[in-house]
Amino acid sequence: MMVNFNFCLSPATNPMQLAITVLGENHPDIIIELTRSIKDAKCTTLESRMTELGTLFAGHILVEGNWNHIARLENSLETLGNRFKLKIHQFRVQEQETASTEDEQGLPYAIDIYATDEIHHIHDLSDFLASRGITILDLSTSRYPAPYTGSPLFLAHMIVRIPSGMRIVSLRDEFLDFCDQMNLDAILEPIKR
Repeated sequence: MMVNFNFCLSPATNPMQLAITVLGENHPDIIIELTRSIKDAKCTTLESRMTELGTLFAGHILVEGNWNHIARLENSLETLGNRFKLKIHQFRVQEQETASTEDEQGLPYAIDIYATDEIHHIHDLSDFLASRGITILDLSTSRYPAPYTGSPLFLAHMIVRIPSGMRIVSLRDEFLDFCDQMNLDAILEPIKR
């Protein structure tokens, strides 16, 4: 006689992740209310980026919790969105196997770009990186007036993953040539932890 036992963990023991995007009018207490909702639902914030975009507020948050905590947070966010007239989108993140070797993960590097005017080269830079198998993990840009002259300055900051088999010296030379052609001042350096 053969007996099969199928074991499954209770949903309460398996943590789930929820990706949240928020967009709406900026209010002084939005961040406080968002973080309170996460805390009250007994979830943990894994990553977040919240910023003011002109007169708007935008945020990206990744949280983790048990399934019932995530469900509680989803309900709380719906109420919060109605109260502050925010567009809040939520997506349950599917579990994904993490890369087990450095070859699959690559090396994290930071790229900072400075220009004297608004550049339209972010696409060209993205194409340059993608053609070499380099993944952009994070991109943020801003524009602000230069001190004294007031002329517009453009800043871009990227976090990228460089395949570990790539020769960094060769990449750096190609990258600096690219930036010279585009008239950009740029830095490519390993992320300091």
